[in-house]
Amino acid sequence: MPTVSVVIPTYNYGRFIDESLKSVFDQTFQDFEIIVIDDGSSDDTAQRLESYGNRIRYFRQQQKGPAAARNLGIRESKGEFIAFLDADDLWYPTKLEKQLKLFGSNPRLGMVLSDNALFDDGGIYRDYVNKKGYLFSGDLVSNIFLRSGVVTPTVMVRRRVFEKVGMFEENLYIAEDDNMWIRIAVEYEVDIVDESLAQIRDHRFRTMRASDKLESSVENNIALLTTKFGETVARRIRPLANQKYYQLYFDFGYQYFSAHNYRMARPRFLKALKKNPLQLKAYVYLLATFVPNWAGEGLRMLKKAVIPGSKSSSKWTREQNEK
Repeated sequence: MPTVSVVIPTYNYGRFIDESLKSVFDQTFQDFEIIVIDDGSSDDTAQRLESYGNRIRYFRQQQKGPAAARNLGIRESKGEFIAFLDADDLWYPTKLEKQLKLFGSNPRLGMVLSDNALFDDGGIYRDYVNKKGYLFSGDLVSNIFLRSGVVTPTVMVRRRVFEKVGMFEENLYIAEDDNMWIRIAVEYEVDIVDESLAQIRDHRFRTMRASDKLESSVENNIALLTTKFGETVARRIRPLANQKYYQLYFDFGYQYFSAHNYRMARPRFLKALKKNPLQLKAYVYLLATFVPNWAGEGLRMLKKAVIPGSKSSSKWTREQNEK
């Protein structure tokens, strides 16, 4: 039986998948199986994968989303550990080796992360994100919920963990990963290899996925975490829910406002203020949606001078595009 099962969901990423698979084959630790779940691709993914023969295990399903694809991979897996890789991303050669070494040092660990680099067509533009400082400073569950940032290709999980916490939530198209990492972090110890062991590709298709259904998915995720997964999880999330809602609605309001779409921005700022009525920044933006464009520009300049931290929307929104 393999030690690690590598689960790779893919949807129309045939142009990337050879490079991603090579990054697995090049691992210094070689006791693994590769399970590729084709989530209904209409490109040349299936044809590209034919050449790998029994070097991979290939499954195809009708398009159901990344959560369903990963769940199928978990169900078909045989390894003691499961590592996730997206078909457009890459691993550094020592990724599996170093995470397994950390697992070996602590049998109570349920999940091990790593840091990651970011790259685009021009190459690597950020070689380290500081996930340890970002997520492991303070309460990990709160940080994942409020800040996101656990990039799925950096994750390795003991297979038996899923028997306790359950599978990925298939009703979520986005935020299904944060939902899972929170449930694991509530029940198990989590640690990180504090170096970049994965490269996350930044391209417009990832950005489109991050913005298209993000608002409703995050709303659904909050509702599920506070109702579906038991009181232990709900008790950790309920005190943070309004903060997360405010963050979500303000960020979307800011995006619409920046695009001069005041009709769409206004209800987001109103929803944000219902969750946290003490935020001056949201009032400034809300008022700006009721005035002509030239006045709105003036208020944008004013808020940069008088409102701390108002130069851009939150880091949490930007983190979605890493995923």
